[in-house]
Amino acid sequence: MRSSEASLPASPSRGSTAKPNFAGLDALRCFAALGVVLLHSCVPYLRYPMPGLTWSVMDTPHTSIDFLFWSIELFIMPLFLVLAGFFAWQTLQRRGASSLIRGRARRLLIPLLFGALVILPLDLYCWVGSWVAEGIVSPVKLKSLKLAHPIGQNLWGLSHLWFLQYLFLYVACLATFAVAAKRYPWIKEYQPSLRTSIGLALVAATLTLCIEPQVVWGFQHSFLPVPAKWLYSGIFFTLGLMLAIHDPKLMGVKSYAPRLAGPALVTCLIALLLGRWQLEQWISTPTETRQAGFSMPGIFLAATTAGSALLTTLSLIGLSLKLIPAVPNSVRYLAAASFWIYIVHHPILGLTHLDLKLLFPQVSPVVKMTLSFATACCLSLLTYEAFVRTTRFGQLLGFQWKPASNDHEMKQDQPILPISVSDSHQPIAQPAADSRRAA
Repeated sequence: MRSSEASLPASPSRGSTAKPNFAGLDALRCFAALGVVLLHSCVPYLRYPMPGLTWSVMDTPHTSIDFLFWSIELFIMPLFLVLAGFFAWQTLQRRGASSLIRGRARRLLIPLLFGALVILPLDLYCWVGSWVAEGIVSPVKLKSLKLAHPIGQNLWGLSHLWFLQYLFLYVACLATFAVAAKRYPWIKEYQPSLRTSIGLALVAATLTLCIEPQVVWGFQHSFLPVPAKWLYSGIFFTLGLMLAIHDPKLMGVKSYAPRLAGPALVTCLIALLLGRWQLEQWISTPTETRQAGFSMPGIFLAATTAGSALLTTLSLIGLSLKLIPAVPNSVRYLAAASFWIYIVHHPILGLTHLDLKLLFPQVSPVVKMTLSFATACCLSLLTYEAFVRTTRFGQLLGFQWKPASNDHEMKQDQPILPISVSDSHQPIAQPAADSRRAA
């Protein structure tokens, strides 16, 4: 039964009344979360380091790792944001604005608070300790934490946890819009078609990158949302809302996915080549003398970057639904642990990168990257199993999980970064069951 809370009109029904099978999205978000760890595993070995990103060590660069890193960077967060917007809309329709805010606050803000109080201080001391071990800063800096420019310029902020902050704020904006639309119906009079929404998203994302290309081709570290980054990320969250309104079962995306894969690959390759060329120019150009992004190369880079993010996201969503009708318990376990892995992997990677550099200086960067990725995933999974999966602490974070034992349990949602697939089609659970829902 629909909640009495203020909400926008329900998405139009398409096709049969059968519940859609979103199992492919479970697998997609599980492996995309591991893709974030892989992305960070590449950082010390970049031939063109990300501007504004401060890391524990820098090691021998490798071209293949550079291409891998920037390929993931192009689409990974847009993918999460589109999925988050899609399921946020369906939860809004099913349970109302108040329930949406309460649920997302529990699933996002509690892990964000834990990360800010525990993981970020560990990050800070891992980074400064690594610089002390390499002789970059003096040991006294471990006590004062006062680092001179430029090494201390990009040290302070939410680090990889920025996504949780941004996502909750987008959900808050959506809930506020829903309440306003209930009170003032004229707000929802204009509803663009899905094709128009995709076109507007592409144009808006391109313009944002023309103004501030470092939204993608750099890292903007802060405790508060950065305007350009907030806008660019919000574009993809809004696109997820439009998908939920116009294609609630994702049948259109599923049918078009094979045709989108080719253009996605081409635009990604062009964006990579242009982006690496632009990074090379920035390396040799002082920050204050860099040209704005409205030059022809800047516009082309912005358009291909935004296009590759959009096309890759839509094709991955459609192909996962098309090719993965069901997921085994092993994938569900990884999905349950993925949010915990996302939060805790950062300091593990920082120390692992330092150890590999000091102990194995002659080893191939590809081997080091692979070892660091495996170490971060394995240690994160061990801590999840030991301290989180069946504990009160895991219950507080919303990360508990147990294997499905029957068909009904197989349909229950598990913690997948950052929200659960089954929000959109499961009945409202009792509070005890709700504490185990996906984060």
